[in-house]
Amino acid sequence: MASSDEWSRNSDGGHSSSLGRPRLSLADLLLQLWRAKWLMLPIFLIISALSVFVAMQMPTSYEARSRLLVALGDEYVYRPAVGSEAAGVAPESEELIQAELELIRSPVVVERTLSALSVERIFPELAETCAKNLKTLPGTEVNGRLVTRESLEYECFQNAVTAMQRKFGAGAAPKTPVLLATYEHDDPQLSAEVLNRLIGSYLQYRTEVFTDTSAGSFGEQRARFEGDLSESDEAIRDFLEDNDIGDFASERDTVRQLYQTASAELLANRSRARVVDGQLSVYQRQLQNVEPEQDLFVEDTSSQRLLDLKLEREDKLTRYKPESRVIKEIDKRIAQAEAYLANQSGPTGTVRRGPNPVFQEIETAANNLEAEAQSLRQQNVELERQLASIEGRQRQLSNLEPRYQELQRQRDLLEQNVRSFSEREVEARTRTEMIQQNVKNIRVLERATPPVEGSSLKFPVAVLGILFAAFTALMAGLLRVMTREGFSTGRSIERTLGIPVLANVKKR
Repeated sequence: MASSDEWSRNSDGGHSSSLGRPRLSLADLLLQLWRAKWLMLPIFLIISALSVFVAMQMPTSYEARSRLLVALGDEYVYRPAVGSEAAGVAPESEELIQAELELIRSPVVVERTLSALSVERIFPELAETCAKNLKTLPGTEVNGRLVTRESLEYECFQNAVTAMQRKFGAGAAPKTPVLLATYEHDDPQLSAEVLNRLIGSYLQYRTEVFTDTSAGSFGEQRARFEGDLSESDEAIRDFLEDNDIGDFASERDTVRQLYQTASAELLANRSRARVVDGQLSVYQRQLQNVEPEQDLFVEDTSSQRLLDLKLEREDKLTRYKPESRVIKEIDKRIAQAEAYLANQSGPTGTVRRGPNPVFQEIETAANNLEAEAQSLRQQNVELERQLASIEGRQRQLSNLEPRYQELQRQRDLLEQNVRSFSEREVEARTRTEMIQQNVKNIRVLERATPPVEGSSLKFPVAVLGILFAAFTALMAGLLRVMTREGFSTGRSIERTLGIPVLANVKKR
């Protein structure tokens, strides 16, 4: 029979190496931890006290919030610089929100806010540290680099930018066109003021980003194309002057019309010439069969007497009846005169001869046709000459037309470019003016107001410190248990040595 303390002393006396490490059960382990409570408790209390003290020193921060509504604007609609294909393409809602988040998180927004509010006001401790460095560090070398006042000021400013970026947050829920912006600071008034200033800097920066600066480039391109257009016009004028052409299209149409007119007149002239030649041949044959002279006058009163009798009969019919003797007498005399005239082969009496009117008429017509034939022949020669000249001019214009069309195509293309870039320039300037007049697609739904309740890490830090203290104390107790070479209970001796323990006597 032996006590556990005796076995412990024997093990401490150097025999434990032959006995091996104690084999402990859960109960043995808990018992050993309980025996090490006076080691664990001070460790737990000290670390817990330090953790609570550190937690109490944690500052209270106030988070200001602001919400912005994002809608699709003209600035996101794609407009190609040249051509009109793919015009009017707009991004998806998620892409639009992501683009706005990148803009509001830009360091430029933070830098402008810091420049407006000053680092000393927002981060006084950082500003104090920077002020001390500015008094002592300029002129010294750090890591082989000469420190200057400008570099220190830039470094301090960038540190402030980084600090503000850590306190500034922006996000959006999925498929929600609302941005949530937050900013934390120890001063609730300052947190709201800084956040509102950040929102204003973001809106101003966004306006500058989306301000269409392409109006200047469009103007430069338009001016360049206008110069090329002027050169093209000059080339066309030189081309027309060198070839003695006023207006190519009018000249071409005029020459074509003149050619058609001359051709029609030549055909009409030749047709008329053939007709005149045919008529002239007929008249010449008629002149051969007609006497040039004829009896002009035969002094014969028989016909006149017959006419007088008929007039006398008509006159007497007004006073006498047709069956009266007077009328019958006149009818008898009329019949005798007619019988006389019928027996005569021609007029009788004194005959006078002179030019034959028919011959003269035919001869005059023939002379007129001869003159017309000569005129038609001369006209035919002139028309053939004019037609040849017109054909030559037409061939010349046909040879010059490809070059003129090339020059005209170049001019039309340049004119189209000038018109297109002029429209783009005006459109860009109008869009820029609208953006500068705050015609935007971002609306502030909720401006930041000073938060009433703040948030602090005191409780989480204290809880974590207490948990860490408990864990550290437990680890210290386990370390004490694992490094102890004695036996805590008789069962531990039995498990380790395989020797039965009959009784356990405590040391007094």
